[in-house]
Amino acid sequence: MLLVEFGKRSFFGPFLGLEVGNDTVQWRPRIGVACWDVEEALREYISHYLVFKSAATKILSNTVMKALVGAAPGLGEIAILGKLTAPRLHAWYKRDVDVVVVDAYATGQFMTLLRAPRGLAGTAAGGPLHRQTVAMTKLLSDPKLCEYRMVTLAEEMPVAEACEMFVDIQTETGLQPRLYCNRMLDLPPLAKPQSFASAGPFLEQMQSLATRQKLSLKRLSQTGAKAVHTLPMVPMLNVVTLLERLADALELAEVAQDAAP
Repeated sequence: MLLVEFGKRSFFGPFLGLEVGNDTVQWRPRIGVACWDVEEALREYISHYLVFKSAATKILSNTVMKALVGAAPGLGEIAILGKLTAPRLHAWYKRDVDVVVVDAYATGQFMTLLRAPRGLAGTAAGGPLHRQTVAMTKLLSDPKLCEYRMVTLAEEMPVAEACEMFVDIQTETGLQPRLYCNRMLDLPPLAKPQSFASAGPFLEQMQSLATRQKLSLKRLSQTGAKAVHTLPMVPMLNVVTLLERLADALELAEVAQDAAP
């Protein structure tokens, strides 16, 4: 499995204690991590078609790549998606992994990314770019090859954005994303704040949190999602233990959804 981030800076690198860049680094025997940059992805693609590959680095300098991406709207998005989908679209591109998990952009930027192939495909009736962007669009809408998972928090603004993005992804791809609400607290029935004078403010805060979580889950369920899964708040700093706890929660969520009628 390969875990991919988009952008120049990696979150998972410091989190996992790795030096993460465009090239894959191994975290576990079957888990690699990479952080793909738009300019590097475009450079890699163009370099393949250059006759004199030894000159690619000089020709495709950072300055040139920034100018190229800036002058052609959508080209950066196509470069990243091209790298992601390349093993399915080009015989010359090999990636020895069975699953690629993408930690993608936030709401607005991700939808720009997802819509780029369809938008560019519509600018021309034929040619290599048209054929490749049409193929990307089909791949990103193929339930046998691709799925979308959205993670949000039980807060008003994140939930509102998640609901909007849920509809946008389904409209664009025809695929329904899976919804997850993260950092949830499993709160027991709470006593009335007036019953404990010293703990009153704390109890009021917990009741407010419980109400917010309940309303957030209700609003997320109104999207029409098959299920809204919850992931627990895990108050610990040990990375491996944290990931194991979240993995267990995800597995339970998957089992519950698969067992649902």
